[in-house]
Amino acid sequence: MKHRVALAGALAAVLVTTACSGGGSSSSSSSGSSTTTTTTTATAAAGAGTADPIEWTGTFCEGMEPAIEGVLALLKTMFEGGAENPAVLKAALLDNGGKAGKSLSEAGEKLKDLGAPSPESQALHDEVVAFFTDWGKTSAEFNTELAKLDPADPDFFAKLEQLGGDQTDPSKLQEQVKKLQADPKLNEAFKQAPQCVQMNETLKSLGS
Repeated sequence: MKHRVALAGALAAVLVTTACSGGGSSSSSSSGSSTTTTTTTATAAAGAGTADPIEWTGTFCEGMEPAIEGVLALLKTMFEGGAENPAVLKAALLDNGGKAGKSLSEAGEKLKDLGAPSPESQALHDEVVAFFTDWGKTSAEFNTELAKLDPADPDFFAKLEQLGGDQTDPSKLQEQVKKLQADPKLNEAFKQAPQCVQMNETLKSLGS
């Protein structure tokens, strides 16, 4: 259980650091019209054989946002004493795992359908798709096993400690984001995609 609590805290810290190192937004709007324009551009780009970088990074951030919100909600529960209450902790972990797993799995599928932003980023694209897919799968498996645990069991925390693996290691997420930011086109797209602008604002507010 302590491993899961520490992992949630570490993930939040990693995400804040990543957001702050990603630079500010060069887009002044995150409205629905911007998203529509982005989608239209992406569709045209996809027809040319590559995904639009802004749509691609926007999809990445769109998948990340519920996962981030889930981590923040989980941390709030921990700080309010939930870490010592088996029933409360179980409910919080199930909620976090369900939302994160669903959003990341769906984002992985969307990115797979979009394709790589460029031939040069094909390997990175494949890696991110696999990462999101694996994370979603692991979250689902964790929740399935967690649902079987009885909060009234005196060994609840010991059994909880045995669940899960290292698929949600925050350092792995940080590594993926850093690789994307190392690509000039994708890094610039991160600053323009409305979903990424919103995600960074959420994370920066957490770190302030």
